[in-house]
Amino acid sequence: MPGRIDADISIEAGSQNLPGNWESSSFSLPAVIHEAIAEINDHDTTIVMHNDAVVQGLSEASSMHDVEVWAAFTIGIGLGNALYANRGD
Repeated sequence: MPGRIDADISIEAGSQNLPGNWESSSFSLPAVIHEAIAEINDHDTTIVMHNDAVVQGLSEASSMHDVEVWAAFTIGIGLGNALYANRGD
């Protein structure tokens, strides 16, 4: 999801390129998706939402053991970035 995601999983800002009011405090995208897809193969679904650049950077974490610092940049619906640093063992 582009934009700033609050700890309560609402969209704080950055959804101006999406139709509708995604930034409403009464709107929860994970709740809407869970309502539409409550189960998959008889298992409850878990919906997690975060900023797209953050997720992109986290997806590389398992490959970054020998890297001190890395970053992720997104260009699409908007511009995004995330910076990561290994803290050692």
